[in-house]
Amino acid sequence: MNRRTWSFLTIEGPRQYGGNAGYLDDPAKVYRYDSDVANHLQIRPNDVVILRSKANVLGIAKIQNIVVGAGNKERLRCPTCQATNIKERSAKEPRWKCKKGHVFEEPTRELAKVRTFEAHYGDTFRATLPNLTTTRLQDAVLRPSDQMSIKEIDLAKLESCLLEDVGCRPFVFEYASSITEAICDEAVEASDLPESIIEARRLVIRAVALRQGQGQFRDRLIRRYGEACQVSRCAFPGLVEAAHIRPYARTNENSTLNGLLLRSDLHTLFDLAFLAIDPLSQKIAIHPAALQAGYGLFDGVPLYTNGTTGPDRTALQERWELFQTRVEESGRESIAYPENKCK
Repeated sequence: MNRRTWSFLTIEGPRQYGGNAGYLDDPAKVYRYDSDVANHLQIRPNDVVILRSKANVLGIAKIQNIVVGAGNKERLRCPTCQATNIKERSAKEPRWKCKKGHVFEEPTRELAKVRTFEAHYGDTFRATLPNLTTTRLQDAVLRPSDQMSIKEIDLAKLESCLLEDVGCRPFVFEYASSITEAICDEAVEASDLPESIIEARRLVIRAVALRQGQGQFRDRLIRRYGEACQVSRCAFPGLVEAAHIRPYARTNENSTLNGLLLRSDLHTLFDLAFLAIDPLSQKIAIHPAALQAGYGLFDGVPLYTNGTTGPDRTALQERWELFQTRVEESGRESIAYPENKCK
């Protein structure tokens, strides 16, 4: 499995996130999070992490091990609508406001049972260069969202900055090497390679995927879900395509959990975020523009999963958030979904 790179938001003292209070961070040694935090199951040992505060990039490290436990934590909710997406305001009264616009003096407090995680860095932490700013770090985020304290990033976009520091260079070379370990004998002409070390490795991966992986990926999806489109149930072989939920070019992930079988036009709508799948109900949602184009018959239809658990819900969640943004930009009120999906 290829290593991934993450941006971790850390704050001196207690950190509040998504209505949850009580995360205590030691940025140079350990990062604490729990099962309510988006991407909590995606983080692995050997992943690269870049620690940031609200104003500055603090450093870079490699995860040595992750300690998993269980515990209780205090969760804060809006007393009117029970939303956890709330913020404390320093200059206004009442002090608190939720995403839906309700204002209140004090939130409702409750104890929730969660799985806890501690990502330990050992002695790998390295303070990064001053020119690695939070703005530049945000530009490297794969799926931007102000509501996420853990965000996946593209290390290639930060490569030039990291290579300026001798202490940071090993992170780049080791990360790039991990991408090509499985196909180190693949021949690529030097003239075809981009200047970026990481992008050069990805070029090899993509060439192999185009030649070998796509057919195998589709065959695995057919074995899991059958030969028909999971939305329309169209079974004409020439129209049913293997679609990646997380883009392959960014993740190199060809597992069945990252795939769907979709009719070619629905595949295009999915890639453009005009079609999405609710991660909890696994029902189809159609963008207003696509509704007007005649795709309304699929709105609310359950995704066909052939008796399986279906695709990775975290991956669906990322697509769902992109779809929600597109809907909001269209001028229509965002589709409602359970609050625990946006924590």
